[in-house]
Amino acid sequence: MSFLAFLVFGGLVGFISAYFHPKKLSKNTSFFKKYGWAVLIGVASSAMASILGQSLKFFQSGQVLEWLSAMVFAIFCVFLFKLGQK
Repeated sequence: MSFLAFLVFGGLVGFISAYFHPKKLSKNTSFFKKYGWAVLIGVASSAMASILGQSLKFFQSGQVLEWLSAMVFAIFCVFLFKLGQK
């Protein structure tokens, strides 16, 4: 995956997983606090999953397993982040 793919794919997965997480936040919570951190974590974790999988020779760049591992790892990281939020 290219850097732009990390941004778009990881950001989208982070936003969707934060949107569907049932954590209740106060009404005056900012948009960045609700979704911004989740998007950043989604981007970073999808990049980490891709780089780690390629360095361990699990897959090559652009394979379906790379996209799947990036998506699953991003969802998992955002889920852990949302669980830890107050």
